[in-house]
Amino acid sequence: MKRAAITGIAGQDGTFLARGLLKRGYEVHGLLQFPFDREAPTLLRRYPKNEFDAVRWSTGSLEDPFSLVRFLKSSKPDEIYHLAGLTDSRQSFLVPEESVLSITLGTLRLLEAAREFCPDAKIFLASSAEVFGEPAETPQSEATLMNPVTPYGIAKLAADHFGRLHRAKYSQFVAIGHLYNHESPLRPPNYLSRRVCLGVAAIKRGEAQELQLGDLSAERDWSDARDIVNAMWLALQAPKPGDYVFASGVQKRVEDFVATAFRSAGLDWKQFVKTTVRTSNHQQVTNGLCGDARKAETELGWKRAWSFDTMVADLVQAEIENRSELDRANPLARPA
Repeated sequence: MKRAAITGIAGQDGTFLARGLLKRGYEVHGLLQFPFDREAPTLLRRYPKNEFDAVRWSTGSLEDPFSLVRFLKSSKPDEIYHLAGLTDSRQSFLVPEESVLSITLGTLRLLEAAREFCPDAKIFLASSAEVFGEPAETPQSEATLMNPVTPYGIAKLAADHFGRLHRAKYSQFVAIGHLYNHESPLRPPNYLSRRVCLGVAAIKRGEAQELQLGDLSAERDWSDARDIVNAMWLALQAPKPGDYVFASGVQKRVEDFVATAFRSAGLDWKQFVKTTVRTSNHQQVTNGLCGDARKAETELGWKRAWSFDTMVADLVQAEIENRSELDRANPLARPA
């Protein structure tokens, strides 16, 4: 039985990944940021009891190298999926030092601990499209110039470089995935995708008359999180490690997302959406991010099950149905 260690297991991607690996017959070890008693109620809503009991839970912090050592020594993993760290690129302007501590130094500490205690383990580092900054070309591939323009993007790029260093100097199997926007019904309410879909459901039920949003011209490359975590797994099944772009290859505007969400509920978005103007420059979203995933498709055999339309429709339907977290976290869900 293969053993997998997952940092960031309590998040959207970590949940889908852990449940998917359990179904593949893995022994799964998960690192929680907060004490188990605090995390357990949320986890129990996302995992069937048998899967919850099967996961070997640990508590630790990326800022505490000793907890990472304990985690790897106890799990003895064949595969490590490093998903933990700050995730909000816009908020990283407010906490730049914390971004570097969590993302860059946290990744380095994990790599060093793995080099010492499980040097043969295959490692996946979850990077970001933010490393491309204001992109030099569209779409972006693994060869595109990386010039991040946020503290988050800079921290991610530095972490990636440490991954490449360990791959080259210490022969560690380190795969790096540049993840573009990916959504699921597990997104917290503060994310745009969830906020839009909650608004659509409220309007559909007659509980609201309008939805207020910011700039609808911002561009995104959206995928489904369930496709993305499958790509992570495929990256560690490859014969050799590499860098990969995981994206849909299709650029959409926020307006497209909003229109699709309302249309899936049989509504015309123009009748309900009111827009407001952002005033903070550093909160503005970079346009032009669109990934070229041909390397992942060719080398890993990655295929996406979810289109943009089916993904958005599923997000909306989850809110209209008031779907349970257990159903939202199903890694085997497929488009209707």
